[in-house]
Amino acid sequence: MSETDIIFSIGEEQYGFDVQLVTGIEPITDIVGVPNAPGRILGLMNLRGEVIPVYSLRRKFLLEELTDQARAKLIVTQHNGKLLAFKVDEVLEMVDFPEEAITETPIIAKSPETAYVRAIANKQGRLVLLLNPSMMYEGNEEEQIAEAMRRMQS
Repeated sequence: MSETDIIFSIGEEQYGFDVQLVTGIEPITDIVGVPNAPGRILGLMNLRGEVIPVYSLRRKFLLEELTDQARAKLIVTQHNGKLLAFKVDEVLEMVDFPEEAITETPIIAKSPETAYVRAIANKQGRLVLLLNPSMMYEGNEEEQIAEAMRRMQS
């Protein structure tokens, strides 16, 4: 069984989200900062009337934010009925990976801190980490985001 993924870059590396988990790809728009939000949350944005949090994958991977955001995009996903936008350096392509191109994450790379890596795909000799957006949160980040959303909406 094949799988289709949206491939994007963060720094020099390529990552993918299963296209079935993606609800849209959006340009960077006005993002409103939220005081005391978790460090990986850039802020909130208004997407067609819905306020959603914007999560920085660069911060997640301990990289500096880029000053040149000409190619940066927001990949919008849905988790537990809520939308979440992931800021990425660039959306590269949509790839249909055959089953034999996808392997399980090696045991040496599995840990609670890397639980978001669900598989590894081989794209013409280059490895692409396939991510699970719902596993990106660490500790109580999900609750902190929900609390920040409540504060902004009241």
